[in-house]
Amino acid sequence: MFKKIFFSIAFLLILNSCSVHEKNFSQNDWYAFTKASKQRIKPSEVYEFTDDGTIRMHGDNIGYLMTNKSYTNFELHLDFRWNIEEKYNKNNTKKNSGVMYNIPTNFPDNIWPKGIQFQIKENTTGDFIFLDNITAVVNGKLVEAGASVTSPKFTANENPYGEWNTILIRSFNGKIVQFLNGKLVNECSDVSSTEGKISLNYEGSPIDFRNIKLKSISKEEK
Repeated sequence: MFKKIFFSIAFLLILNSCSVHEKNFSQNDWYAFTKASKQRIKPSEVYEFTDDGTIRMHGDNIGYLMTNKSYTNFELHLDFRWNIEEKYNKNNTKKNSGVMYNIPTNFPDNIWPKGIQFQIKENTTGDFIFLDNITAVVNGKLVEAGASVTSPKFTANENPYGEWNTILIRSFNGKIVQFLNGKLVNECSDVSSTEGKISLNYEGSPIDFRNIKLKSISKEEK
């Protein structure tokens, strides 16, 4: 009897550990912030959340969805696609968006916050954007601090407009790798911001996100 109780408790502890270390994001995990409002807003009042779990960002409310919590040593997975529906695309400007992470919790909301961005942009998806004096070492060289500093992707791997793309970002103890559709497109080390919030940016180009998942990691993966 004692052994059965022991193994039952151990099994429950394992299940609990898995639930803590792997997270699927829901609407309750975000708040919205826009350039016009200057205050935090309920996400569904700004962007569209569909029944199948897709987040659709379109309209005039340039801004972002920001996580309520901060994360460190993680692997972030998500899918994105450009929304090419004619009713949402009123101009022919270059498509632009991004996923930000390691956004320090002690910095206020603004457009755009301090942190690191996985650039999602026509012809440059996969670039690092280091915002508000974030620094890192790329290809053995220290990135000079600045308001917005770009470190170009190593290779292109974005799918055609309208098709889904998969992003994977792994951040562990100051080392970061960025994958696009299964291919390594950028990496850096010695990052000056190693933990923080995560945001999905809407910069005026209609875009959809889905399958947003985060896994805590305890060791560097090769």
